[in-house]
Order: sequence, then C-alpha cells, then structure tokens
Amino acid sequence: MSQTHVYVGCASAGTVDVFAFDPQAGTFTPAAPSAEVDAVRSLAADAERGLLYAGSSGKPPRLTALRFDRASGALSEAGAVELADSTAYISLDADAAAIRSASYHQDVINSVALDADGLPIAPAVRAPSPGAKAHSVRSSPDGRFVYATSLGSDRIVWYSVAEGDRAGSLALAGSVDAAAGSGPRHLIFNADASLLYVVHEMSGEVAVYRRDGANGALEELQRIASVPASLGLKPGFARSSGGPVPGPDAIWCADIRLGTQGRYLFTTERSTSTVSTFAVDPDTGLLTFLRTAATEHQPRGAAVDATGSHLLVCGEKSGHISAYRIDPTDGSLGITDRAATGAGPLWIEVVAHE
Repeated sequence: MSQTHVYVGCASAGTVDVFAFDPQAGTFTPAAPSAEVDAVRSLAADAERGLLYAGSSGKPPRLTALRFDRASGALSEAGAVELADSTAYISLDADAAAIRSASYHQDVINSVALDADGLPIAPAVRAPSPGAKAHSVRSSPDGRFVYATSLGSDRIVWYSVAEGDRAGSLALAGSVDAAAGSGPRHLIFNADASLLYVVHEMSGEVAVYRRDGANGALEELQRIASVPASLGLKPGFARSSGGPVPGPDAIWCADIRLGTQGRYLFTTERSTSTVSTFAVDPDTGLLTFLRTAATEHQPRGAAVDATGSHLLVCGEKSGHISAYRIDPTDGSLGITDRAATGAGPLWIEVVAHE
C-alpha cells in the first residue's frame, strides 16, 4: 500500500516532526515521535534507500542521516558527520552519491560524499565560492552540473561535476548575474530541466532561465514580479548576523515550488505571510501571475505532495503546517488541513513510497 509521509524541520524546537499525509483528503495525521536534530535548517530525502538527511547549523554544524520506517515514518539516526561550515540548504545529488550544502554565513558550497549505503563520509569538500551568502544548491537531473545561488552577490553559478568523481570537487563552469539588490535565493528545475526558475528574496521577482544541457549555461528568458503593488512592500536587503534588519514593509521572499505536473508555480513571501501563484505556459515555460493569498505566519518553507495536487506551507512564526488543494483549472488554493508543529518550522520534505 502506498504511503506518504511529511517531515518538517523545526529549527527552534530542534526536531524533525513526522506526519502521515492522505493525498485524497489532503489531511495530516501525526505518525511517529519527532526526531531530535539540533538547529535543523533543511532536509533532503532518498526514498529508495529509506533515508532522510538533515542539515543543521548547531555548534558544530552537522549532516545527519536518519533512517525512516516505511510503514510508520518513524526516524532513527543512521550516521552523521560534522560540517566545517554552517548550512542553510542541502540537496541530494542526482545519482545519490553526495549531499550538496550551501552555507549562507561562510559563502561556500560543500559536497559530502555518501557511501554505498547512503551514509555520509567526512570530510566535506569545498567548492569555489559562488559569492556572498550562498542560499541554495541543486544538481541537474543528469548529474553533470550543480547550480547555486549567491544572494549577497546577486549571482547564479554552475559547477561541472567530474565524470567518475560525482562526490568529489566541483569546478566552477560559469555564472550569470541577477539584477543588483535582487537577492537570488531558491531555485527549481522544470520536469526536463530545460528551464530553471529562481525566486529573488529582496526584489520579489521570479526569473526564468533557459538551460543548455550540454554546457550548463543559463540564458534569462523572463523576469516577473511575485509581489503585487497592492501588498505595499518595498525592496528589502540582505540580512547578516548582528546587522540591521529590514522593516516589516520589506519584500522577503522565501521558497519556490512547481505543482500539478508543472502547470502552476508558487512562491512564498514572509513579510505579508502570503503565497503567490503563477500559471506556467505549457509550450514555453514562461509565467503569468495569477494571484496572491494569505497563508501561515512567515512562510519559510513549502513543498508539493507526490501527486502534485497539494501545496504544503509551514509558518516559521505560526508553528503550523497547512495543506492546500491546487485547483487544476485555475491554480487556486483551497485549504484542506492544518496541523501544529514544533517551534520554528523551516523546511518540508515529502516522501512517498510503497
């Protein structure tokens, strides 16, 4: 019988919460006790191996591999390594040979090799810096390139991956500049990886890039606002530990997701606690802004369930996660359930398996 489990990384609580999710009803059920992971920031799953990876920025930062029970969703620690740098974002490489980590505070990308069982091997290997405040990193589906954002330097870079050394060092292969002060944050590929979508934290824009599969190069096709003027926000600026904090009227976008088989794209904005919806042109992949709607307080993380029919959003300040059914005709969101989480939920990872 098919099972869907939703894992929520709660940084303030230091836990990964476990829910069963019913994609027909769109409802959550607490499924197992929370796993303790200090200062967890992001998650990545390997459903085939039955592993959930947690990147945390405690002292010291760590990458933890958690084994999940396929029936109950329960988590147990399988292995861990210390990281030299804090982590804001982790992702599993295309061939599951490495975890890539982006460090916002140390401005670097790290690669952590995985053994044959999927367990992390120390030490991590640093790549050339993508620029200031690295915020996300993802492998292309063919595993030949790794893409990262530099929020502080307004840049997106791509690295080449050496054949036969998938978990080793990354070589800087190219970059493209974003608009000054825009702050490229999170990125996501379309289904065939011919396009890359990037949400910008401070300008609130989404950029659409054509991707050259042969050399990894990006060409900007579109830049479109996700924050309508009616929200009354102004451009934000990059945040630093101990530095000034933008006011409550500053644009502060967070996550980006594709749903309903890539027909709709969603972004979250934290200052107004809203989610924006775009229609995706089926032929070109270009975006048309549709609407914005209220969601959880300070929506840091989002995900789409395995069927593509529900958007899940967690509120860093609300301590809850909500599920919304995506209307296949117009992309509108209808809430189906809401559940309490540990304090400070930042990341949602969905795992579907038999």
